[in-house]
Amino acid sequence: MTSQSLRRIPVWSLAKWGLALMIAAIALFPIWWMINVVFALPGEPVSINPRLWPTSIPAGIEKIHLIFTETDYLRAYGISLLYAAFTIAGVLLIGSLAAFEFALFEFPGRSLLFGIVMLSLMVPTAVTIIPTYLLTSQLGWLNTMRGLVVPGLASAFGLFMLVQFMRAIPKDMIEAARLDGASHIQIYRHVALPLCRNALVTLAILTFMQTWGNYMWPLIIGTKPEMYTVGQVVGLFNSPLSHQTVDMVMTANLLAAIPPLLFFLIFQRKIVEGIAMSGTKG
Repeated sequence: MTSQSLRRIPVWSLAKWGLALMIAAIALFPIWWMINVVFALPGEPVSINPRLWPTSIPAGIEKIHLIFTETDYLRAYGISLLYAAFTIAGVLLIGSLAAFEFALFEFPGRSLLFGIVMLSLMVPTAVTIIPTYLLTSQLGWLNTMRGLVVPGLASAFGLFMLVQFMRAIPKDMIEAARLDGASHIQIYRHVALPLCRNALVTLAILTFMQTWGNYMWPLIIGTKPEMYTVGQVVGLFNSPLSHQTVDMVMTANLLAAIPPLLFFLIFQRKIVEGIAMSGTKG
């Protein structure tokens, strides 16, 4: 780059790029330090002369292998993936069905019901934990996948997002489909859902990230080790009484962070587009 082209770059642009790079470095440094601790010889990253780069890939692989073979981490991975998959399927199905009715059709009490659902967004989760637990216990769903999944299937945020998208569907398309002989459910399947694909993908990604990182509800509902999620297993590693070394604790945390990191890196554009479009539609 020549000196003349450098003069053409506004100072404000350089400042914005510098600030963005600084924020990115601050955000990524904990992840890089975690990788550095895992892929290094035991005790090396926290020694008197620590290094900021991985020094032993085989040592990191050995730590990962040790956690998978000596603990129930693989079982917890399976429980967490099932928990996330069932929750995503339920949230998309229930949320899209409810949004279809709220956004495109008139019925008595529609505004009141939608307002009540939106008000639930202002209620802290801690307030509903005890009644939800008591109801789940009475149903006999403790230490079951149903107890994990069912209480989180109704998402007020998901309903709000999908309603914003479906309100933009022209009523003429609904009437044309009805005149062609399409039933109510066929209009939902063949008209509403295809037009809201972007919103459904965004909601699925956000639901996965929220479900994977959920710690409080699985801790309350799953007290048996065979129902532990990844968050609970990582909590055991992070406990002061676990007597685990720093590198093993970091390895457990790195393995827990990989799925949401991959999802965010792959689908980050969909997340931004979906949230931006949900705020402009309607």
